[in-house]
Amino acid sequence: MNNGRSFRDVDLTRDEEGRVFIRKQIVSALLLALAASGFAQGKPDFSGEWTLNRQASTLSPAAAGIQSGDVRIEHRDPTFRYKAALKSETGTVEYEFEFQSDGREVTGTQQGMATVVSLRWEGEALILDSRIQRPNGEMKIVFRYELIDSGRRIRAVEQIRGAGRDQDNVWIFERR
Repeated sequence: MNNGRSFRDVDLTRDEEGRVFIRKQIVSALLLALAASGFAQGKPDFSGEWTLNRQASTLSPAAAGIQSGDVRIEHRDPTFRYKAALKSETGTVEYEFEFQSDGREVTGTQQGMATVVSLRWEGEALILDSRIQRPNGEMKIVFRYELIDSGRRIRAVEQIRGAGRDQDNVWIFERR
């Protein structure tokens, strides 16, 4: 059966033990498998406007007072801009930051305390790792941001350790 390709279009190679390899077909199959697995795709884009789904979130007692929240992300890798407003009965907490996802540590001060922050990719998740030197010791805060449900939600897994403030939170934000 001739499918329009000649035998000379296929690269046959023998190894030391006499096994025959068909290089073009192997390479094509490998590339197809990698593309199907998502390996060949770019990193996810977290850009958008997001609303806290409080019922889907699992918050520690220290964060349980948060009733609602909105997040705006502008993500043009490697630049990641994040602006949030989280509301509770006692008021609104607002914060924003911008980091590069190259993993390099950025040092600075926040409310008079030394900080070291980095943002890096871990597979398709963005990891925000921060250390804050507080008067009563170092506090470490790590966020793992992932797109879930075909990009309709962001799961932000937060872990806080140190300075007597240990907590674990899973924040779920829905795309608006």
